[in-house]
Amino acid sequence: MKALLVWPKFDSFTFWNFEKVCDLAGVKYMTPPLGLLTVAALLPKDWELRVVDENVHPLAPGDIPWADIVLVSSKIVHRGRALEVIREAKAAGKRTAVGGPDPSMSPDPYLAAGVDFLCAGEGEILVPRLLEALARGDAKGDLRTRELPEMTDSPVPRFDLIDHRDYLYVGMQYSRGCPYHCEFCNVIDLFQNRYRTKTLEQVLAEFELLYSLGYRGQLDFFDDNLVGNMKRAKPFLEGIAKWLEEHRYPFQLSTSVTLNVAKDPELLDLLRRARFKYFLVGIETPDEAALARAQKPHNTGFSIAEAADEIYTRAGATIHSGFLLGLDGEARDIRDRVIRCIEEAKIPWVMAGMVYPLPGTQLSKRLDREGRLFPNARYELPQGVRDQISAGLQFKPERPALDVLDDLVAVMKHSFDAEKYFRRCSAVALRLNTIPNMVPSWRIFFRNLRTVVRLSWLMTGGDDTRRPYWRELLRVVFGNPRGVEAFVTLAVLFAHFRTMVPYAYEQLAKQRKTIETLGEEAWLEQNLREPADAPASGPRPPTEAPAPTRLPLASPLAG
Repeated sequence: MKALLVWPKFDSFTFWNFEKVCDLAGVKYMTPPLGLLTVAALLPKDWELRVVDENVHPLAPGDIPWADIVLVSSKIVHRGRALEVIREAKAAGKRTAVGGPDPSMSPDPYLAAGVDFLCAGEGEILVPRLLEALARGDAKGDLRTRELPEMTDSPVPRFDLIDHRDYLYVGMQYSRGCPYHCEFCNVIDLFQNRYRTKTLEQVLAEFELLYSLGYRGQLDFFDDNLVGNMKRAKPFLEGIAKWLEEHRYPFQLSTSVTLNVAKDPELLDLLRRARFKYFLVGIETPDEAALARAQKPHNTGFSIAEAADEIYTRAGATIHSGFLLGLDGEARDIRDRVIRCIEEAKIPWVMAGMVYPLPGTQLSKRLDREGRLFPNARYELPQGVRDQISAGLQFKPERPALDVLDDLVAVMKHSFDAEKYFRRCSAVALRLNTIPNMVPSWRIFFRNLRTVVRLSWLMTGGDDTRRPYWRELLRVVFGNPRGVEAFVTLAVLFAHFRTMVPYAYEQLAKQRKTIETLGEEAWLEQNLREPADAPASGPRPPTEAPAPTRLPLASPLAG
């Protein structure tokens, strides 16, 4: 059997696609499709497999004719192209199967496109069922499950099927799920609040495969919360730290953690030993009343600035953080509080957005019960909107809508002001107690050197970036050379964000103008009205959700 596995082209114009970072680093795309490579590992060993990541290479004319079956994985950002691939394969008389987050949440568009096998759920359960259906000679199959496999059943992904030189970094996974109950997050709903992990031996087997394939550089654990079980995480971190030391540190790591990790000095020390350099941390808001309403109490009861400083100085890692505006219970002066938090905690990379009622989340369900959810938010993003940052308000907020929109824009403009951004970058880099590893291979060294030259040329050419970039970079070079890697990484990310924020401002301004024109009461009445095509039996199931909040933790200097 010949199987073609397709990862469709990602929309290039979105906050979640770091094309500018890839251009500066001289690679084709951020990271290979981990889910699709895991599916490949679940297929029979005697099958011929061909993986096509359209973000790296377009689907060639001979790919679909070559295959006996075409397997497509899709997120919402891939939907349009995924449907095209399915239709093309069907027109060529090929069997097709689709899986991934979007088909699992929104099967109807894929069924309408004529896909033969819809796989909604996790691959470790569904791939064996797909194989059974094929063995029986089934022409079609609606394969959906809420059953969750143990992570010990997950195979080593087929990293050998891609060329790692095409990518900025490689992703892997230790855990699925999160033990917390944040109201706005869909992780607990997707994974039924079960936190599952692989064994140390499984992860080290993935390390060994990548090492044997010649990969050197950054590995990002795609986990929603790597330390969801802190007790279990400690021996795991001990084990990978030992492996890295024995292999002379070919990789540096990144992942997502919760801010309360700062309260455990032993855990911070282990994260440093294991060479974790970048953390995505959901701070959300400095307003403890709003955090309590959002069911995120684990971010309360301690100083955010002190916690961030512990991570910088003890774990030796930088923080990339998300902030949410529009939360119930937030104070009227939330704009000033968020900006003060960003400056006190010295957080360079800030992703501020409007809280979005993702379909299926506790937040979405509660707002619907209260009559505050815009019905269209159950179904799809507003036309032309590509992410939840530019989506604006999709529900009736407790505060005046114009105030919430203005607060978000003000926080974003503060966060991405060049002077302020680079000043925070140097403040972190000067405090960073990291362990540099700039030359895991000569290929990476020369890639890093080329990236720095390209970045410096770009920053020198900008009237608003020239002075702050060079001033703060030199401050780090002479004040704490080990922080230069982090400073350059953050500067490259700034190059990406400055290309995206004008689009976000434009979208938010459109919503603001509509509210001003109609008046807030009329605007809310219009948006809270059920659409004419809503089914009589109740709301339609969700068919679209914005791009996920899990950001790629990209380091262009992945040494």
